[in-house]
Amino acid sequence: MRAFEFTQSTMVAESKIRLSEAKVGREFNHLEDLVFTEPTDGAVKAVNIIKNMEQDSSDVAVKWDGYPTLYWGRDEDGTFRLVGKNNWGREEGKSGSPEELKKFIMSRGKGAEDDWRERFANEMADLWPIFEKATPSDYRGYIYGDLLYHPGKPFAGSDGSISFTPNLVTYNVKVDSDLGRRMAKSKVAVTAHGTYGYFGDKSGTPIKDVKPFGGNPDLVVIGQTYVTKKPAVDADNIGKIESLANKNQAGIAKFFEKVPGLSDLQEIFYRFVNFQSRAKKLDSVNSQSFMNWIASDGKVSAGKQAKIQDKLQANPGVIDNIFELITEIMKAKDDVISDLDNAESDVVATTGSKPGGEGYVKTRDKVKLVPRDRWTPFKSE
Repeated sequence: MRAFEFTQSTMVAESKIRLSEAKVGREFNHLEDLVFTEPTDGAVKAVNIIKNMEQDSSDVAVKWDGYPTLYWGRDEDGTFRLVGKNNWGREEGKSGSPEELKKFIMSRGKGAEDDWRERFANEMADLWPIFEKATPSDYRGYIYGDLLYHPGKPFAGSDGSISFTPNLVTYNVKVDSDLGRRMAKSKVAVTAHGTYGYFGDKSGTPIKDVKPFGGNPDLVVIGQTYVTKKPAVDADNIGKIESLANKNQAGIAKFFEKVPGLSDLQEIFYRFVNFQSRAKKLDSVNSQSFMNWIASDGKVSAGKQAKIQDKLQANPGVIDNIFELITEIMKAKDDVISDLDNAESDVVATTGSKPGGEGYVKTRDKVKLVPRDRWTPFKSE
């Protein structure tokens, strides 16, 4: 019997005409994307999330920018396993020893001809005994997380801080803080996100307690790191957003109703906003840019383009309301992020020359507060 049993639920939007049950985007979408990912009530929901954070931010957690991703844990018979993202769910990647893990990684790509791959394989194999020692023998299931530092890319210490840059964000942790004292004695740190019942499981649940993995001082396992400050929600456009949302929510829901030949309109909007984000064109999230994009870069068929044009004619002005709400919600969200970034904390993050890291997640509402002006995803987020 597995130690953890869980199911993953998805939000199903309802309207006079049923919308697609498939969740658009990811498990945690950008706050402003709620306008089209949840078209029946997403705009109003986004406003309420922002306003409510001033009273209760207890579920707002730091979005750590760790790398690479790994999974570790024990099978039902107690066998320990540690694998990278590419191993997860692959029978041939179900490594049962450091040697098997290294062999699998080396089998990808050009193998020994890739210096970085051999280095990565050795680094992952070296992590095996550290994670195995930290995982109780009676634990069943798997944890997934992102590395923050390890012997192949260790932390640095200076001026009373522990500093590490696992990916794009640099973190400085006060060495005299509880977390800093633990890190100073460790060799590896990982931020844990969720738990899975068995190898290859696709339905995870957020991790609630990392204490069981605290038995090895060489490893620091960090669970959800919640903010300690309630952000001041004083964006001057909150009233405007609220008015726009209440006035246009029904029209937005109608605009996204499914029609034959155009079942993925929400997904098309999702790809467009991400395209503009990666292209650093967030100031051009508007109807004209959208129409130019679907006609060229968006890979939208001529038939679907015609269906979208029909939507625009049947719902005049709605697309402009959609993009205005997205833009205004993003502005208000960035004000909240800035306030949180500038708060006194044991962990200080910087991205390039700008204060702050990848952003935050609102765990109860399953949305992320990411500063898209400084944070560009490698792939569609």
